[in-house]
Formats: sequence, structure tokens, C-alpha cells
Amino acid sequence: MKREDADQRIAALDARLAKVELAYFKWNQDLEMQRKQLLEGDMDWWKASEVVHQRRVRTVQEGKSPVDFNDLKSLLTEICSVYLRAREEAREAIRAMFDDKPSLLAYLHSYIAHTTQRLAETKDQDWLRLGLAAASICDRRVDWRDLMICLGDLYMTAKETGLRPGYQFSAVARISNPSRKYKESSTRELLVNFRKSAYLRSLQHE
Repeated sequence: MKREDADQRIAALDARLAKVELAYFKWNQDLEMQRKQLLEGDMDWWKASEVVHQRRVRTVQEGKSPVDFNDLKSLLTEICSVYLRAREEAREAIRAMFDDKPSLLAYLHSYIAHTTQRLAETKDQDWLRLGLAAASICDRRVDWRDLMICLGDLYMTAKETGLRPGYQFSAVARISNPSRKYKESSTRELLVNFRKSAYLRSLQHE
């Protein structure tokens, strides 16, 4: 894909993401307001948080969420597909698309869980690569402990379906950000070394 075409496509994807982020942000604000109202009514923090969480789940189940999660998953699949084929500067631009979209940045972990489920259902290697692309795009900007759980589930599911996850982890590592954050390992290092991690060893010996 020519650079101008790639720039235009990324800009179009960014605009679509921005609309979803706005809806997501407003929804989160509304839920937080509900939680505060419950706290003001003398409900304890844990109970209030659980009540609001259940309201959120029920809203999604009833199809009344302001965010269409099926459309969001399709959009992220498209973005991850572009990312896997993009040149370095385009990949950097895609990662940067999430800098001002905290709700969608956090949702990337949920998307990795979605790819794991689809991998288990279809045994299609593409879902493994898409999940790894999402991890690469997330670039360790969300809780690394959650990321390790997501990657562990993805790795073990891939192994159970007869794939070679170590090879794919290394392949996506090569197109990931090599820069370290907060004196910790980079996303590139995390992915390429994941198969040797203590966390994965713990899963394999359960």
C-alpha cells in the first residue's frame, strides 16, 4: 500500500475510533455518576461498584449499550489486520491512534480475549496473529498483569489447537515497539520472550 493511501486509511480508521471513544467515554461517565449517587446514599464502595457493574452487564446483554461491541470488534479486527501488514511508520501511527482514547485502549485486552475465543472455535491462525497485533498496539500502556493473563490464554489456546504460538509471538514481536517503558521490558521483548516467561511456565505446569 502506498504511503498516501495508508495515511488516508489510518485517518479514516482513527475517525471511526474517535466516535466510538466518545460514546464509550460518556457511558463511563454516566456509570461513574450512578456509582457516586449510590455512595451518597450510604451504600459501601464495593456494593456500589458491583451494582453499577451489573447494570453495565445487563445493558450490554439487552442490546441497549451506547457502544455496539460487535461493530467495535469488527473495527479492531480491521485495524489489527492493517497493522500486521503496515510499514513501520504506519504501525507507529496506529499505536498513536489510541493515545487519546483511554476507553478503547483498555478495551484492547478484551479484544485479545475475543480473539482467543475465536481461535478456540475456528482453529484459524489468523485469530492468533490478530490477538498479538492488539497486544502490540496496546504497547504495555494498560496493566501488564492483565496483559500477561490475556497472552497466556492466547498462547495456551493456540498450543491446544496444534499451532506454533512461539513462532507467531516472535513474528509479531519483530514489528512491535522496541522502546522500553518505565525501565521495564519493551513490547518487543515481552512478546519474543513470552514463551520462556515464568508466568507461562506456571500455566503449563497446572
